[in-house]
Amino acid sequence: MLGRYRRRIGTRWRGYDTRLQAILTCAWLEGGHTYQQLADGNGLSRETCRRYIHEGVKVLARRALPLTEVVRLAVKAGWPYLIVDGVNIPTERIDARFTAKQHWYSGKHHRHGGAVQTVAAPDGELLWVSGVLPGKTVDITAARRFGIAEKVLEFLGLLADLGYVGLHPEVIVGWKRARGQETLPAGKRTANRLIAALRAVGERANAQLKHWRILANDFRGDPRRLTVVVKAVQALQYLIRDPFGRDIKTDLLQRDPPSINDLSRPDDQPKRG
Repeated sequence: MLGRYRRRIGTRWRGYDTRLQAILTCAWLEGGHTYQQLADGNGLSRETCRRYIHEGVKVLARRALPLTEVVRLAVKAGWPYLIVDGVNIPTERIDARFTAKQHWYSGKHHRHGGAVQTVAAPDGELLWVSGVLPGKTVDITAARRFGIAEKVLEFLGLLADLGYVGLHPEVIVGWKRARGQETLPAGKRTANRLIAALRAVGERANAQLKHWRILANDFRGDPRRLTVVVKAVQALQYLIRDPFGRDIKTDLLQRDPPSINDLSRPDDQPKRG
């Protein structure tokens, strides 16, 4: 993929091997190593190592499938529904010059981080990752910003937890107690248990995302770059095991990326307003 990218942008000469660049990129994502550690271990300067990794991550991110394509493949696979859930990506404390009002601080998780939405298969396999929003963004707001319900419910069912109540009339979210109501009726409690049993499998997608140490530990870079990072992880997850059973390695090598301006698709950018 890196060689194809270099030919696409018209680079005539570079004094490094694409294999080394791929190794550095994967080591940074999977191991969470610093640029200095990787540079020292491979005889590079820190700045050169950083540029290699940034370019490698960008190339991977541009290969991530958009949500509309994921839904199309899920319909073709015969799945009856998908599962949506939210996950917080921890970051280091954001300097006040970036956010005087602490938009990246999550009151729910009591830490700074980015809010990410994941869409999983009925067996919990990670299918799609949204762009990253500031940590204070609640799940239902993030799902609305990316239009997840509208894109999925046009063809499939959608399961979610009680934090998504009110997202869309057709989203299956279970029942909440009304104000002043002590307990739910037995029928609604049973329905909640059944929905929770199906929905809880979607936590596996969050675990697959956080398996990559760069996302499990406090992210040390600019949190606005996290969208490119999570999209790169999504592409790598498909390389490890494609949930639709396709020959993804051949597809990634042969498919032309949509644009040189990475992550400009509506699936990756939140709606305005």
